Amino acid sequence: MSVKAKRLVNSYEQRMLEFLHTCVDNNYKIHTQVGLSQICEQVSNLDWELRKFLFSPSAVDALITDLNYNPCLVVEFQSQYHDSPEARERDRKKATLLEFAKVPLIYSRVKNCGLLCLSSQDEEVVYNLYTGQNRENAQALIRQYCRESVAPQVQFIAW
Repeated sequence: MSVKAKRLVNSYEQRMLEFLHTCVDNNYKIHTQVGLSQICEQVSNLDWELRKFLFSPSAVDALITDLNYNPCLVVEFQSQYHDSPEARERDRKKATLLEFAKVPLIYSRVKNCGLLCLSSQDEEVVYNLYTGQNRENAQALIRQYCRESVAPQVQFIAW
């Protein structure tokens, strides 16, 4: 029997992570495949299905934190696999838990041969990956959510 190392991200995820790195400065860190239970903490009773989902192996694609590792923004990389009813239900549960925790969520999806759509509950920015049109707007959207993060700011003091 043998085991080999596998790549952590696919090519789409790699492109998205590279783009996210152009959006944030050294005051932020980008983490991949972070479990929801590492981002959200249950502080009161949750619906059974949400509680079960919170502690499932479900993870977010990218989490941007500040330097103290406080969550600022979650970016979910969408593909055709997210169009099934099962995937939509998982996405709905994930969005609900992040909303309860006050961690903003943006979806990214490449459409129509190179158009990157970044969408939140309130807005959408379309960035052309080939021509670069609207790149600044897409970067500004990511930066805005990082700056406006309402996640609790917990700091640990070293002794």
